[in-house]
Amino acid sequence: ICQEYNLEPRDLQKIDTDIIINVPIIDVRQNRFICFSYRRLRNLVEYNRSIFFVPSSDKVLEEPIGIKDALHWEYVTQSYNRNVKYISKLYNERFINKKLNNINKIPFEFQITEINLETITYRLKLKINQLLNEFKNIREGAYTRITPEKLRELALLKEKIDKYKRNVELAHQSIIDVLAQDEDMIGMYLTDKRQRDISDHVQIELLLEASAKQMAEVRRSISDLSDSVHTLENATGFMLDALRNELIGFEIQINIITMGFGIGAFITGLYGMNLLNNFEQNLYAFYIVTGTTFSFISGIIILGIIRLFRYRKIRLHRSNKN
Repeated sequence: ICQEYNLEPRDLQKIDTDIIINVPIIDVRQNRFICFSYRRLRNLVEYNRSIFFVPSSDKVLEEPIGIKDALHWEYVTQSYNRNVKYISKLYNERFINKKLNNINKIPFEFQITEINLETITYRLKLKINQLLNEFKNIREGAYTRITPEKLRELALLKEKIDKYKRNVELAHQSIIDVLAQDEDMIGMYLTDKRQRDISDHVQIELLLEASAKQMAEVRRSISDLSDSVHTLENATGFMLDALRNELIGFEIQINIITMGFGIGAFITGLYGMNLLNNFEQNLYAFYIVTGTTFSFISGIIILGIIRLFRYRKIRLHRSNKN
């Protein structure tokens, strides 16, 4: 491969990185080629051709960490193939099927660079739309009824959104890094290899700025989605706290009622211990003791519930008056 494409081993190391965990990079070799190493798109761009590196679906690699099984590996290879087909489709529609004089206006390396970045942005947008639909379904279910299954789905969704948010930020940063280096932008002129001034790179600079703007919009979308998930998580926590407070209040009410009847049972126990007070001979002793006991129990229960309702009121400002 190094001999066929005029590469060095360290150039292949930038392409052959981990399948699951990847830090996007645009590596420029001065007037030789441009290397794109993204999570689902890896290729070399020369002045007259573009070489794509696509994993084989026939052989399942066991080396990359994170590959679960053959189905997962097949999904990864299909993602690479879809990106290559999409790039081929855009190239044919934009530069082949239209008037041929358009080909001479833009160098080949700039054509492929623009389409590569558009493809990456397009795939990220599709994934964000998919995550947005999942979020809407979870939000509707969470506001209707909170279940452990909904909380589990929300946690998994938050994990996926954080993952793709990092991917978008890294992809955007890879374009910004090239824009920050004048030498790299000059080195991306593969067709026109003449000596250039340090600031003679307007064409590729405008192309990268447009791609960076599109990627920034995707980054804003995933950030807004992440904020919405965080808001839903907080709202779910507030609802669970309110439900927990209701349960605690109900438990305290039960305890107050139990305490009142416990006091009544204590009074009943005193009168059942053979105490000689000659009150037992009164014809109305039973009614008097029963009524007094129930009145005492009711007073204790009512007083406890009133105090409970008073303490449950949330006060943002407490007066200095007693």
